[in-house]
Amino acid sequence: MRINFVMSNAVSSGIFNAIIGYFKKYLPLEHELFVTEHPLDNMDIYHYHRPNLEIYLKENSIVTIHHDLEDTDPWFDSSQFIDNYHQANKIICLNQKQKDLLELNEDLRNTIVIPHGVNTDIFKQTNRHYPSSKLKIGIVSKRYGRRVKGEALLYELYKRLDTNKIEFYFIGENRTVDIYEAEQFGFEGHIFEKLPYNMFNTLYHKIDILLVPSLFEGGPANIPEAIYTKTPIIGRKIAMISDMIKENINGYFLTGNPDEDAILLNKLASNTNNIMYSLIDNINMYTPKVLTWKDVVDKHIDLYNNLLKDKNTQEVL
Repeated sequence: MRINFVMSNAVSSGIFNAIIGYFKKYLPLEHELFVTEHPLDNMDIYHYHRPNLEIYLKENSIVTIHHDLEDTDPWFDSSQFIDNYHQANKIICLNQKQKDLLELNEDLRNTIVIPHGVNTDIFKQTNRHYPSSKLKIGIVSKRYGRRVKGEALLYELYKRLDTNKIEFYFIGENRTVDIYEAEQFGFEGHIFEKLPYNMFNTLYHKIDILLVPSLFEGGPANIPEAIYTKTPIIGRKIAMISDMIKENINGYFLTGNPDEDAILLNKLASNTNNIMYSLIDNINMYTPKVLTWKDVVDKHIDLYNNLLKDKNTQEVL
């Protein structure tokens, strides 16, 4: 099978580069992967990752939705994507919410959910320990100028959280701004703007919770990583968070109201009514299954094979 990943422009993307790397690593030997800016001729499968940049899609086409369908950025306006979604033979969603929105709003039924996976060469599972001193809150994402990662909520939380019981770890490009703001409110902070990816396992075992205050997310990739390392997650009920978090089992949902969310985080930091101990006990006993990147690649291959099989059957008929 000849598979063409069509990237539609030459702009480099960390997550796309990682996905391409996993496909090259786990793709069966009898298959070939061609990564190009524009579609090649005579490919068996065309897999588009930026379908909004295409005028039309080739036959035997797959698209993956990497963004939040409710994102208000004009770049992600549905009018940029929907026509090509309707042309695609199959649409891969990263989470159930994307699938539900396409079915409800666009009557698109050719959808399947395949979330991001975990790199098991890097991430390891061990039981989580109770916090030993201050609650270490980790924020793992790049900071964007339009503050889509929930920086406004985070700023309001600084005003309401207990500086004596909470400290912050910021991991990601441009996060120096956040540590400056946190320190202005009296918090101890740690910054890692360019942490090598092979150090992320150590990071997740260093922090006590992963905080995801984002307004919009396609994944994010740090959700399966946190779950696999048994790191509790506190985040808005969006994207893969809504699929993978069970409240008081492996995390809690943010409301977006800083008063209510600060109460929750302060309770966790103070271990009010043993809330943090209970969360750690639960997460050690119950860890939701997440896909490895090999699982993800295998699911894609199954999808490609089924698409070609259906096409051959139709041609025979």
